[in-house]
Amino acid sequence: MKSKRFFYILSLICLFQFPCKADDFPSTSKIKVIKNYNTYTFLDENENVLFTKQLKRFYGFTEGYAAVALMNFDSAILDENGNISDIHFEQLGQKFSEGKNFAMFLDGTTGVIDTKGNILFKIKVEFDECGALAATNFSNGKAFVKESRETGVVWHLIDDKGNNLKEFNNISYPRYFSCGLSNVQVREGKSWKHNYLDSNGNFISPVNFDDAYDFVDGKAKVKIGIEEFFINENGKRLIN
Repeated sequence: MKSKRFFYILSLICLFQFPCKADDFPSTSKIKVIKNYNTYTFLDENENVLFTKQLKRFYGFTEGYAAVALMNFDSAILDENGNISDIHFEQLGQKFSEGKNFAMFLDGTTGVIDTKGNILFKIKVEFDECGALAATNFSNGKAFVKESRETGVVWHLIDDKGNNLKEFNNISYPRYFSCGLSNVQVREGKSWKHNYLDSNGNFISPVNFDDAYDFVDGKAKVKIGIEEFFINENGKRLIN
């Protein structure tokens, strides 16, 4: 098992080199945070100090909870009242979503926990190039988990009970489901294109795009060649 210090250093390097997916999940807290080296000061909306913590890393509150790296490099759960969980982990996913997070436990096994640190189910989770757990946030009760095989990388679509719903050997960097759709890279020959998967694991368009953005208000901008246009959630082109 790689050391916690190694993962911490690798995550700092990756902040400047790789688009780590978990940071894409938006914060849901009004608490402001000021960082001064390893001192984190947490403020309310009126900039009153709520509490101060000594932490190696703080990954942002979602749904009232945050994954943090402690000074001894253990991971733990911090709530918006300043309480840190008694249960520690080797590593946590960067954000809670739908009351769940991926975790590597101190014994080296991996799985999914609730906001109190209780194990919901065990499932194999690998690490990505940033040293983060290679799984997306839960959204609409679904998440993607990466598996490396001799034949290549496979992404599993799982539900919130750990059931494997579908697997893909032709996608990379799936995003969490936003508006019920996941923006993914799709292998097309020797190149990579873009498309969207719905929560059942079906592509919404028979045509892959050269570039694609997340859906906002029921539409997303895509690009084929030099042409840019909008599509709806069924993959149909919108007429301006």
